[in-house]
Amino acid sequence: MVWIKVRAGTYAPRIRRLIKDTNGDAVVEATILFPVMIMIFAALVLLAMYLPTRAALQNATQYAATAIATTSSDTWLSFDESSMSYCWETDKGRLKNVYADIFSGIDNAQSKGEGIVAEIEGRGISSRAGVLTVECDIVNWLVYKEVVISAAREFTVPVDLSLVGFPKTITVTVTSTAVVQNGDEFVRNMDLAVDFVEYIIKKFELTDISDSISSFGNTIASFLGW
Repeated sequence: MVWIKVRAGTYAPRIRRLIKDTNGDAVVEATILFPVMIMIFAALVLLAMYLPTRAALQNATQYAATAIATTSSDTWLSFDESSMSYCWETDKGRLKNVYADIFSGIDNAQSKGEGIVAEIEGRGISSRAGVLTVECDIVNWLVYKEVVISAAREFTVPVDLSLVGFPKTITVTVTSTAVVQNGDEFVRNMDLAVDFVEYIIKKFELTDISDSISSFGNTIASFLGW
């Protein structure tokens, strides 16, 4: 017992100095914080790559969908793929007949979509890394034609964090749609809607309600200066 007390008393000052000693704390703190800092830095780099890429793809796909839909519409507006700009048709014979084309597809929609998306996206100020994939689809054939453009760009993560389960590649995917316009069909549908409302008003004797709604609408219109 005496020996144990003596030995403990001998080492007690050393133990107290060891507890108070702060040498090497910076190394331990850096060892703990360095992986966290690396992951935060990698996340910022990914955001810097992901957000501009997504914005550019969204703009390009929407531009392509609108251009293809406009070209297939019965409007006087056409799209010139060589200059990537819109122009007005001067020859009525060149206008699309949406009724005659109701059972036909849009000519070269896939190749047009790929070309327009690649061209519009390439006009951005930032470089585009990775593989670009574009898919064009036409849906709702009988009611109306809806152009759907989907684009995906896969790029490699600049920092390898596979040890913590982070993927080595990230894919940015966007989808844009545009509807083929049919002016005659729009007018006909509006006429049908007006006729249906008038039929409901007469059938259920909703004249007072319709008059109140009309009066309220006229009040709002006069207030807004319409």
